[in-house]
Amino acid sequence: MRGRINNSAAAAYNNGVEEITITQSGAPGAYIQYLRGRVSDRFSFLSAESDCKGDGDRTALVFRAEKKYCPYIRKYTEENIADVIAVGYKYRFFGKRLVLPLLSAVEKDILLTALVAADYPEDRAYALSRLHGAGEYCIDGIFRFRLRPLKERWEGIAGYIPAEFDRAALSGFLEFLIGESRGKVFLKDGRLYDEDYRSLCRSLLIGSASPVREVLLSGAESVYCLGAPDPATAEFLKKYYKEKAVFC
Repeated sequence: MRGRINNSAAAAYNNGVEEITITQSGAPGAYIQYLRGRVSDRFSFLSAESDCKGDGDRTALVFRAEKKYCPYIRKYTEENIADVIAVGYKYRFFGKRLVLPLLSAVEKDILLTALVAADYPEDRAYALSRLHGAGEYCIDGIFRFRLRPLKERWEGIAGYIPAEFDRAALSGFLEFLIGESRGKVFLKDGRLYDEDYRSLCRSLLIGSASPVREVLLSGAESVYCLGAPDPATAEFLKKYYKEKAVFC
């Protein structure tokens, strides 16, 4: 899927082609670009197209492919929309609600990312269950109307975090989170890879790619650094992962 844009697609395709449409309020943003990149890269071997249009109020991302391939594209699209909600939407949700004056900007980012990671598998699975069967994936609409229980649970979590949350509390929370984690990841040249050496990039949903965020979002217990990480990442790993960070 090469990302070829065809503004007259309706006239150019016959009944053997199916469309998968994702919409989001606003101009094309990080979530839409993430989805387009993930799905296009995964199915680059197919003769298919993607088209992204926006009028300032809403953006529509459309994938077009032969019908026989669409169930696979749709499944992968839903999985990545679930990531948008369970990572991007959740990070933004807590960022708006938590006032943390005792933490630095870096420490607050670590906490917000850790909160996202804490229930990521459950949040993603629930979001995915509410996406099945949708004719068109209106991301903000699905979050607002079909995922209210998820939002209510996040509200409850936010209510447990006081404004007095400090560095000691952050360290305690991360110690608990890492202690509950499983598996290992590999960090090389600023990129994180899982145990099957697949590149991890969910941190793009909460900003620019970040090894620190990616490590937390991976849910891994151990981090193997193949080469020297950047100073900020090395400091983070030594402070919070301690002996579970291996520098090769």
